Amino acid sequence: MIKTASFSLLGLAASSVLLVATACDTSDDAGDGPAADGDTGEGETETGGEVEELDSDADGLTDAEEAELGTDPNDKDTDDDNYWDSWELLEGTDPLDVESRIYTGWWPYNPNKDELAQGSWSNPSTAPGTPFPRDSFFDRHGELVDLYDFANFTINSTGEPAHFIVDISAQWCGPCHGMAYWLGGLVSETTAGYIEAYPTLPDKVHDLQVWWVTFIVEGGDGGLPDIADTQSWYMTHPDAYIPVFVDIEQKVRDSYNGGFYPFVFLLDPELKVVHWDDDIENGNPYYALDFVEHEL
Repeated sequence: MIKTASFSLLGLAASSVLLVATACDTSDDAGDGPAADGDTGEGETETGGEVEELDSDADGLTDAEEAELGTDPNDKDTDDDNYWDSWELLEGTDPLDVESRIYTGWWPYNPNKDELAQGSWSNPSTAPGTPFPRDSFFDRHGELVDLYDFANFTINSTGEPAHFIVDISAQWCGPCHGMAYWLGGLVSETTAGYIEAYPTLPDKVHDLQVWWVTFIVEGGDGGLPDIADTQSWYMTHPDAYIPVFVDIEQKVRDSYNGGFYPFVFLLDPELKVVHWDDDIENGNPYYALDFVEHEL
């Protein structure tokens, strides 16, 4: 179905070129007909001598294209899967089928991510203001997720773009699991310190005022992690609001780990480092958590 739709779009694009050419024709024998007296026909508008086809829902697809596809010209997201029809066509998923979507995990999608400052693994840096490397990571569904799709996310109660807490954890690490239990609402001796120090932070995570992104950087035996580690982690700490990615090549670990697990640091809404260093000298290894608790 998607291949057919793509070819149809190409055909419609060619038709649009012909319409523009007709509208721009100033020869004498083009004086008769609707275009000559300013009537561009149903479903079209004329601006500066050029014909623009109607896009009722402003999703980047004209109404004519949507009619060809079978999508709703008055709804950006025909199948209600949180991804615009035009985005799905771009990424090769079916805008008519909720089960065929860009990310099975319902992660956000940012069509403007290529316009962001792009970080690279060739020169990763923990210095404030430097962008986290652009990369895609496997989630528990076995799908590659572009981290930059999360940039400038504003769907929360404040309407402000969400920061990022990057959580570097290992499958074998008890304190890493303890932090995850705290985020999940468990009250115990293990989580009591977090509950006292950061009482509002879990609510901010679940309101998506901040994205908590967990990277599993080592497996249960201390070796290389794999997708099964993300699945196991989710089974232990089920939370649809927290993406869990596997650092298969351990690039995140080698470039950003602060020497202990769990290690967390803070990125701004465009994935630039806000603060990486811990604050152990003052008895606080989790500066990023303090920032979110008291500043956001």
